[in-house]
Amino acid sequence: MTETLKESSIDQWLLERTRVLFDAQQDENFRSSDRLFAGLMLFQWFACIITALLISPRAWEGTQSSVHLHVWAAWVLGGLIVVLPLALVMAFPGRAITRHVIAAALMLMAALMIHLAGGRLEAHFQIFGVLAFLSFYRDWRVLVTASLVVALDHGLRGLLWPQSVYGVATIEPWRWVEHTAWVLFIDIFLTISIRNSL
Repeated sequence: MTETLKESSIDQWLLERTRVLFDAQQDENFRSSDRLFAGLMLFQWFACIITALLISPRAWEGTQSSVHLHVWAAWVLGGLIVVLPLALVMAFPGRAITRHVIAAALMLMAALMIHLAGGRLEAHFQIFGVLAFLSFYRDWRVLVTASLVVALDHGLRGLLWPQSVYGVATIEPWRWVEHTAWVLFIDIFLTISIRNSL
């Protein structure tokens, strides 16, 4: 009887110690991924600015020219997108709110790049890359946040401004569902990978 109690308390201690070590390792993964994604967001912002400067730096109206709206969108809108997640990475690294804001911001930066590229199909591939990067967190809920942002972006912009997201003036009303279905398809496999890695 005494031996069984000893084994039970050792098992309990091992379980508790394992949980403490797992939580510490997971927290370090969250924090290092936060820092990695802060760098990625700054890179995306820089890439949006360069893209706007290369594709359409000037707008012409007769003989008058001015800085194109896309350049201002890249600078200002891109800056607004990255400021909150960068502040959260510095103030609250490793927290769930930081992960979800980063996921949303990375997808909004991808949406901005899609817009700056005129809705080109190749620009949409960035979404799948960002989803794969977000799986570094080993938190499937972050993928849900990112996927919701993509679905809302493609749905709303598809209705209001289809050329911005699809590169054509008119689309079928449910085209965004096809794009969202591909995102969900990727999410399924990334979630399986996350579960297996944990």
